[in-house]
Parts: sequence; C-alpha cells; structure tokens
Amino acid sequence: MDEGTDRPDRPEAAVDRSGWRREWSRSVGARGVRAGYDRLRRPDGESRGTGWVEDRPAVAIVAKYEGQVVFVEEYRPRLRETVLTCPMGRVEAGESIEAAGRRELREETGFEAGRVESLGEHYPVAWLRKSRGVVVADDLEPGTQDRDDDEFVAVRLVPVEDALDRAREGVATGWTLLPLLLAREAGVLG
Repeated sequence: MDEGTDRPDRPEAAVDRSGWRREWSRSVGARGVRAGYDRLRRPDGESRGTGWVEDRPAVAIVAKYEGQVVFVEEYRPRLRETVLTCPMGRVEAGESIEAAGRRELREETGFEAGRVESLGEHYPVAWLRKSRGVVVADDLEPGTQDRDDDEFVAVRLVPVEDALDRAREGVATGWTLLPLLLAREAGVLG
C-alpha cells in the first residue's frame, strides 16, 4: 500500500475558476488505485469535505456479430449477483480507447473486431475519478478467449432487437445500459 499524503495546496493550484479552494487532501493507494478525502472551502466561505476514488480509465464495448450483441455473463462478488454486461476493462497506459476496446473484446470473448469506433467518454459518477469510454465493434471474427486468471465469464449472444430488454432484466448495470443507449442513439442498434 502506498503511503498516504497530507499536503497543503500549492498557491497556484489552490483555487479553481469556480471559487472553490482545496484546503488539504489526504489519500492512500495501492496497485494504481487511490482513495482520498479533500477538505474544500466553498465560494461562500464555508468548509466541507468530500471523498473520492481515482483509477485508470476503462472502456465498455458494444459488439455486434451476425445481428446479435455480444455480452458476457459473470458473477459480480460486490453485487452478489450474476449479471449480463457489455465486455469491458481497463485502458492500459499509452493505449487508446479504441485499442483497449479491441483488446478487451478479444480477451473476454475471443472475437476479433474488424472495426472499432469510439462513441465518447464520460465519468460514471462524480466521486469516481475514472473516465469510461464506450466503443462499438463490428466486422467480428470468432476466435479463442484469452481471459485473465481472475475472469470467469461466459459469452452470450442476444439478438440486437432484444439487447436492451435483456440488459434491463435482473440486475441492470450502468456499464451496460449507457453503452447500449449510446449505441442506439448513434444508430448502431437500430
């Protein structure tokens, strides 16, 4: 575990354009993930604290194969549920969202994408300093999965017209619903 920090702000970085001022910050971290707490001075002079978590960017992939959307089904220990999700994973240092999407799709499902296109990036929640990209992948060729040792996923193919309804059954997750909605809005899911 990394050592925590307790450092005063540098004057040049202490106040942002909105008038908020960070008075101090503490954080701890391990393996590229940091959790912290900032003490802030609001524009009205009142103080308040806020917690945050920082992690590397991630990507969710909406992949189409022969009129079907490629999902992965896996047990999520934190949710204590088995969920149907879009393939997803971390973006490695120096990797583009598109390259990460292509790699994660191949590793989790075995499918090689002939074309990958970004639909954009967003922050899923305000306290999480981790952007998530969404890509669409098509012109897929089946292959062999190359999962990490801690990944236990099953590939599920769902007809495009049923994909959103299937994603909403059981435990619906933001890392599946938002990518599917963005793909539908972009005309990818009809």
